[in-house]
Amino acid sequence: MAKKAKNSHADPDFIISFVASPEKGDRRSRRTDMLLQESLVDLLQKKNLRDITVSELTDYADLSRTTFYLHYDNIDQLYNQLEENLYRQFVKILSVSTDNSHPIQHVVATADGKPTIPIIASVCRTIEGNPLLAATIINNPNGQLLQRIYTAGYDSLIENVLDVYPDIAKYKIDYYYAFIVHGIVGMIETWLLRNQEEDVEEIIELLTDYTLMHLQYFVE
Repeated sequence: MAKKAKNSHADPDFIISFVASPEKGDRRSRRTDMLLQESLVDLLQKKNLRDITVSELTDYADLSRTTFYLHYDNIDQLYNQLEENLYRQFVKILSVSTDNSHPIQHVVATADGKPTIPIIASVCRTIEGNPLLAATIINNPNGQLLQRIYTAGYDSLIENVLDVYPDIAKYKIDYYYAFIVHGIVGMIETWLLRNQEEDVEEIIELLTDYTLMHLQYFVE
């Protein structure tokens, strides 16, 4: 069953625009492109990406199939553009809410003294603040958005861990990062499948504890 968007009181600092205005083409072409993007986002709230056909999309957008193929080769190509736009905005939000030197294992204290990892907190709050994003992630099982967000911090993690623990073999850090990234992505996807029943702050705390618990491997 397709995931439906959940209502949310969004923090304006974590709002994402799903549709990006194309950089090329005349005004009419750009308007058509944005209509295709908007129509795909709407359909993704109702069904999985793999079940959406070009005919269904063009009927929904009130465009011809010929018009669609002037812009894209297939639905996947359109979705990939949509995902690229979401990824760029995610990275922008993360760059504002976390320092560039903060990798996935960087920890700060909250107002009540609890440890938290800024990059994890920002990702979770962005998802919570954008109900359409949650539905879009779940309704495209083959999407790589979450994976791309977390793997973007790989180089930073390697550099920071080796600075602190210079004697650790790099391959062990590779295994740690793969374990943590897949675990975090899986937990967030489970949270979304549960219709975000748990409060976002509880999820951030769980993910932080999960990450820090396994980071202890390096100090043993």
